[in-house]
Amino acid sequence: MLRNIYEGKNYRALIIIPIALLLISLYFIPKIQSDSSLKGGISVQLQTNSTLTVQQITSMVNARIPGAQASVSRSGSVASVTIAVNSSVSKAETLFLSVYSIYSAYSSDTLNLTANQTRLTAEPNNATIKGYISKASAAQQKDLANMNSTLAAQLALLKQFTSGNVSYDPTSATSMLNTASSSYSSALANYEAYVIKQITSVLPSTSYSYNEITPTLGAFFLNQMQTIIIAAFVLVAIAVFAVFRTPVPAFAVVFGAANDIIVALGAMGALGIPLGVASVGGLLMLIGYAIDTDMLASIRVLKRSEGSSTERAFEAMKTGVTMTITAIISFAILFIMAYLAFIPTYFEISGVVLVGLIADLATTWLGNVPMVLWYKHRKEAHHR
Repeated sequence: MLRNIYEGKNYRALIIIPIALLLISLYFIPKIQSDSSLKGGISVQLQTNSTLTVQQITSMVNARIPGAQASVSRSGSVASVTIAVNSSVSKAETLFLSVYSIYSAYSSDTLNLTANQTRLTAEPNNATIKGYISKASAAQQKDLANMNSTLAAQLALLKQFTSGNVSYDPTSATSMLNTASSSYSSALANYEAYVIKQITSVLPSTSYSYNEITPTLGAFFLNQMQTIIIAAFVLVAIAVFAVFRTPVPAFAVVFGAANDIIVALGAMGALGIPLGVASVGGLLMLIGYAIDTDMLASIRVLKRSEGSSTERAFEAMKTGVTMTITAIISFAILFIMAYLAFIPTYFEISGVVLVGLIADLATTWLGNVPMVLWYKHRKEAHHR
């Protein structure tokens, strides 16, 4: 016969365990690395008859392309190779966007200068307008200097992927903008040819497809994912508050889900599981699992009336633990199969959910339930 851990006055001390997990996880979260789907990268799919294993392909691609951090998967004769974006290309993209931004500022200053010169024609002795003209002219020259230095830095980064010296007119904003655009496009084409050459030297193929995710697009994906997760928590808090009409149970449920996510993120940092589209999908799945068990416990304790509140909490724990262990076994099997078959997407999803579910056992039954019980007991004492 299992002992009811919620009997007695010390049940509130159980919350120390999930809080400790939270603090430990916060230490490891900064160590998380983003994969190519978020920080930018290149995906190549090839039709190949090669008999090399996924591990062999990964090792050979990493040896041929410096900093590739290759991720490889196979399905029959189709191999998918994803590599991290080249650091020089990534930095050059940022500078390329800066050139566009400076050109926009230069165009605005030019328009301002032209407008004031027109005004000065009508008012040739207006000192204020002359001052505006002087400021606009100085801003123009500053824009040209900034554009020139930024373009020079971009060309230096792309030198390994471009042929010969690139010439341009440093006094013409249009010339520098065109040079920035053409040199970046040329470098991307040459880099694509280089990547394909290195990968096909490992995997001879009859056909291939090449897709690039720029760091800017990856940053957009990450921002959107953060927005989605925050929105999910806000909606959950509103829904739970609508059910219980009091903040304590709502806070307990949101704390449970948030703690599961934080512990899962901490495990990702500690175990080297990268943050990407796949792992974020696992985090969103984890929110659903966490809310499921938290709501089960809270409804049993607060809405039911049979037996005492501690008895109902313990019965809910037996039901919830059984549900969670079943899910843990399922995802553990998926995790092992993904590891053995070297399927990165399934490995990331199952790894994130698996760690989160294990954390959920502590968070829900040692954190969420003691909070709700404490609230229930105080409410009962107040009505006596």
